[in-house]
Amino acid sequence: MTTDIGGVSFAFNAGDGDLDLAGMLPELPGLDRIRGARIEDLFQAPDRLAGADRLGVGVSLGEFDQVGTDLGRLDLGHLGVGTDEPGTDEPGTDEPGTDELGLHPGVDGREPPDKPGLATDPPTFVDPNRRLPFVWRDPIIIDRSLLGEDSPDPWTWVPTPPRNSVHRGDLDVPVAPSASPTDGELFESPDGGTRYALPRYSLAFETTGDPRISIVERDGTAILVMAFAETPSPAAAPGVTKLPHLVTVSLKYRVPVITGGTVVLDLPFPSVRIDGTTVVAEMPLTTPGLRQQLLAALSSLEAGVSLVVGRAVTVGVPTGETMEDGRPGYRKERLLLEWTAPPAPLVISEAHRNRLGGVAGGIQPMGRMRIPFDGRSHSYWQDPARPERFYFLPDRFLLARLPGTGRPPALKVRATSAASVDHLRVTLEFYAQPVLVRERLEAARPVLQEEARARGVGAPVRLEVLPDPQPSLRLALPRGGAPSTGLVERPDAEIDLELGVTHAETLALEDFRLVYDALFGASLSLLRGEVRVGAGGAPEDVPLELRFDRTAGDVLTLTVTAASAAHIEARLTNAIESRVRPGNPAALAVCADRQIPLAIEGLADDLVLSPGEGLDVRLVPRNPLPETGAQGVVLDQSEVVVDPDREAIWALVFDRAAQPQLVREVSAEAVPALFAGPGGDRVAAFVVTVERGGTVRLTEDVPTAVTTVRVPVQPLLTGAPPPPLRYRTETLWQSGGIGVSDWRETEATILLPVRTAPSRSPQGGGGR
Repeated sequence: MTTDIGGVSFAFNAGDGDLDLAGMLPELPGLDRIRGARIEDLFQAPDRLAGADRLGVGVSLGEFDQVGTDLGRLDLGHLGVGTDEPGTDEPGTDEPGTDELGLHPGVDGREPPDKPGLATDPPTFVDPNRRLPFVWRDPIIIDRSLLGEDSPDPWTWVPTPPRNSVHRGDLDVPVAPSASPTDGELFESPDGGTRYALPRYSLAFETTGDPRISIVERDGTAILVMAFAETPSPAAAPGVTKLPHLVTVSLKYRVPVITGGTVVLDLPFPSVRIDGTTVVAEMPLTTPGLRQQLLAALSSLEAGVSLVVGRAVTVGVPTGETMEDGRPGYRKERLLLEWTAPPAPLVISEAHRNRLGGVAGGIQPMGRMRIPFDGRSHSYWQDPARPERFYFLPDRFLLARLPGTGRPPALKVRATSAASVDHLRVTLEFYAQPVLVRERLEAARPVLQEEARARGVGAPVRLEVLPDPQPSLRLALPRGGAPSTGLVERPDAEIDLELGVTHAETLALEDFRLVYDALFGASLSLLRGEVRVGAGGAPEDVPLELRFDRTAGDVLTLTVTAASAAHIEARLTNAIESRVRPGNPAALAVCADRQIPLAIEGLADDLVLSPGEGLDVRLVPRNPLPETGAQGVVLDQSEVVVDPDREAIWALVFDRAAQPQLVREVSAEAVPALFAGPGGDRVAAFVVTVERGGTVRLTEDVPTAVTTVRVPVQPLLTGAPPPPLRYRTETLWQSGGIGVSDWRETEATILLPVRTAPSRSPQGGGGR
């Protein structure tokens, strides 16, 4: 959730951290108002990490309301979005306040709303499996947390909650061809009778050859206006209908940093409207320096200005599941498909810049300042065009826990079949989430506020995660069974400072064993890592910690079963695979205008909860709860101790789908005495067959032979002994008889044939 504390917004999510809730939610009575919503935050981009868990609005304890979704109540215009849907009124043609969708007025001279970009009746989203928000004190997970008053609220960016698949015919929206569709593909109606294509939008141009970019004045406020023309989708064809969609526009450009390197800033247009096949996007230039900064960027090739047009659609996507009748399953999802509108990069002429009121000059660089906290110096970057806006980095990255039953660690171990132990390679893939210490931002706020005032800005400080600093992952990995002496850059890592780090590392067997032990805290020198940002200038390093006993994500859940003004009845449950010692956690009830400490009754100091085990507790407020109840309970889990269960964790992280096997060499050897039989008969040959392996033939002339056997790789990865070999022997006698032994197990690598007497049945025989 997002809270405002003294003008600074902080993002908290399920599994986050302890909140000093003083001053929290001063303008959000009942949590029924969410500020800073943008339409793109209502939709999930297909390339985002699947299954990312987000938190809906907490319910009232007094009423036990479920979280609800009502996109129809959303004032889309105030979110900065245009809509192109059949059956709606033509946008921009009604008087202000009368448009069904609440769209922004545009260049026709009507007044923009008082707070561009803010939702007047924001939506909430359904999560039937969640009742209340529960957070950790440390860490606080950054979840698209552009921590500003006018920034996207993580509550409103909620991927469609997992739900059971439905038949395609049960959908009431167009159907996508895949779970991650592109704007160049065809969509269909559920019955397949209608085909849809999603249009693209390109920057419109005047007959003079200049792009349709202007700056108009309204009530003393300069407003940047850009027009876009609809262009057909690559999938467009006769008989193909336009896919209903919403439109967003943002402007991106590269800004230098004083200490070196550059970052990419993303400025959304608060007002977007569609007029036929034309999209008009407007951005108030309320900060005096913003106008000159944007015009300098638009005049510079190095700035790399690009215009990103998002098309938000609600479609049915295949889930990959099979229904009971054998047909594929589908579910409804909200997706945001982005398209960089040509031309890119966008550069205007000097004459055009002058007509827009620009003057010669370059882009002002971002400045960096350092503020100490808790024995460490942290950097903050100030936006030159918007001095009240500062950028920061996460405090560290921690191994994430995935949402869903058991909340497994976000780590996978995969091995491939190999011809020998020396050739065996193991891939370890992980996802780490960024976390931050809220107290650090609170401590920095007064210093940053003074810096903004020194630049002539009295607006409250706003914080965002530093955008596009070209981050790189650096790891200290063992080589040859020995720890590394330094950090090595891993260029294949996927890094998003807001969403996290995803990386797959392939290791030899002995190195993998060391790394896997380090995940349980066996070594601090192994798996050392950091995310380095700003490599083009003065680098900043954010620590990366990969340990099973210290992860980013929920460990305990608290389910409210009954509530009154005097107390709250709840059940505390261990939600993970390992044993948990809750200790003595603290709790707060979040009410409309204050926070009330809760004493937790029913917890013993030495309590240990096994996986899935729960305990009924009573939460007693220090002061009576209001009649309206509480909107949520904040649980401080900072003292929770996790005892990682090796066996249970391995069952969760090892990928058994490939069933990798290792090819081992084994020898079969017959001593001379085995060839002499009773009554002068002799053994002509032993035929030794190895289960999951080959067959060898042993004679007096060739008494030894080598064959191979395929054994599972999994025991080798964990250090467990390999399974015993199973083999049997056919004894071929010179007299013509054949004896067949029973299957025998051995852990030896030299197999001794089992001589058996001739038998009439191929399965018979006894040892001799």
